[in-house]
Amino acid sequence: MRYPALAIDAGFKRDLFLFFSIGAVFYVLAAVFSTTFIHPDQHFQTLEWADFKRTGTSEAILPWEYHYAIRPWLHPYLYMVLLNALDFVGITGPFSQDRILRLLTGALGLWAVVLFCRTISWWLPLPGQKRTVAAVFALVWLFPSFFTRLSSETMATTFFLLSLSALFLLRRDPVPVATQDTVTPPFTGPMRFSTEGLLLSAACLGLVFHFRYQMGPVMVALAFWMLVAARTPIWQMVQYCATVLIVVALGIGLDFIGYGGYELAPWNNIKANVLDGVAASFGTSPWYYYFVTPLTSPMGIALVVSLLLFWYRYPRNLLTILTALFMLQHSLVGHKELRFVLPIFPLALAMLVFLLPARWYGADGTASPMRRRPVVVLIVTWILIVANFAGLVGQSLFPLKSEVAVHRFILSREPEHFEFYSFGASPYLWFRDHLGGYRVRMEFYRPPKVTHHVVGNSAELEAAIAEDGPIYFLFDKDDRNQVSQWGNLETLCTLVYHSFGPLMKTINFNDWQQWERQFSIFECGAAKP
Repeated sequence: MRYPALAIDAGFKRDLFLFFSIGAVFYVLAAVFSTTFIHPDQHFQTLEWADFKRTGTSEAILPWEYHYAIRPWLHPYLYMVLLNALDFVGITGPFSQDRILRLLTGALGLWAVVLFCRTISWWLPLPGQKRTVAAVFALVWLFPSFFTRLSSETMATTFFLLSLSALFLLRRDPVPVATQDTVTPPFTGPMRFSTEGLLLSAACLGLVFHFRYQMGPVMVALAFWMLVAARTPIWQMVQYCATVLIVVALGIGLDFIGYGGYELAPWNNIKANVLDGVAASFGTSPWYYYFVTPLTSPMGIALVVSLLLFWYRYPRNLLTILTALFMLQHSLVGHKELRFVLPIFPLALAMLVFLLPARWYGADGTASPMRRRPVVVLIVTWILIVANFAGLVGQSLFPLKSEVAVHRFILSREPEHFEFYSFGASPYLWFRDHLGGYRVRMEFYRPPKVTHHVVGNSAELEAAIAEDGPIYFLFDKDDRNQVSQWGNLETLCTLVYHSFGPLMKTINFNDWQQWERQFSIFECGAAKP
């Protein structure tokens, strides 16, 4: 066989199909029902930028990252092409388009995870080990929601896994020698990379850089490992690095087009966030943040312990080099968010599987690793399984953010023209950017035409109802100072929408709803039912 690492036994192939068929259901659920974003960056620096280019809206409504020219344009341009294609075939509804983009992104992510499973299974000779890899990577709670997000972290992780898989699956090595008692550490042994594997891996790695600049040091570390540890010939390293640089250069060309000038976005990013301290203005955390914060969940504890133990046991391993450098790099930066380190989550998960002793799989290597384990181990394992399943269901069905859900209602009522009154609130106004005063707006979900009338008090609103009724009146919870001015408006208006609905309004543990933006839409001047 030209690429021995592509060989797959029937049992592992069956396990992959079984577990990833189940996992694919959750990917679809997450793409269809969890049409929202966890952090605003996942929307405003992807879909809004793409929408800006294809509709020609004012650049004044974009966030500060656009005006500082610090973000790459590859991701928005990719979605712009796909959105234009959907428009061409008649799929123009923003929520339909959003779901399709998430389904496509999720399908690519799922494929990358499957390939990565096949990659690391090369160093797991026992059938039980391969089955564990398939089950863990197919059903881990984070993957369906993470790989269906339209975020830079998602795309960077996907193409990083594709890069590693192309590099190691398309190599020309002899069949590995491994026994049941001795598991060969991953990414060790003879490494004779094929030219096609190198070029494909390098192309994916160049794309990784333009999805997330922060992956740059990890890319350098991978090349260094290939040269020193894997002893890749110089001529192949030249091919590899040249391909990466060509893709990076093409991405910079896209940035020139996107910004309409010669902007070196990678340098602008470093200058703004690091040298000028812009990132730190969003808040800072101590260096140990990424090691302590995950300890609040069972899965977080398991991954942090696995990470540290693997580093200790295999200090020169490729997984150690990549993850340790990545964590060091992000720990030294003052501003920290857990989403920043998600690209190494699959690598940490692989470490956890590799740390399970081979003897746990029984004499024939096919037993469950939890069979006949001490009670403490079984209890911990079941806690992880239950917590993982709860997270898997919860994340896959994660409800819409209130700022997004209101647009679904508006489009269901007024798909062409939404005319409304308010005391100043608007579902299309996100916030005022603190770095430049830009009025960041959510334009992607708006109907073709929007007319907004601002009234100063209830008397003006009552006059508008009398003159133009029936009308829509939108009320934001931040307008609570206007409640006293309502007067007899409750007799003139009927509530037709609230962000949380009747049921959710009753579920308010620890007053969590005060932290969410809440919209109410009233129909005023229409006959009461």
